[in-house]
Amino acid sequence: MDSADVCRALSISKRTLQTWRNNGKIPFAMLGGKVYYKEEDISELLKTDMKYTNK
Repeated sequence: MDSADVCRALSISKRTLQTWRNNGKIPFAMLGGKVYYKEEDISELLKTDMKYTNK
């Protein structure tokens, strides 16, 4: 997934995504100067955040 896909999936801004990368909250890989994310990592993040918001 690229940054735009992740922002849509998580309903966050590009700046928030960058902050999460900088803080190590979300794993990523860079390829040719572009940032990519694994769908599994994003799904796990969604599950984790849902647990916290449902309490």
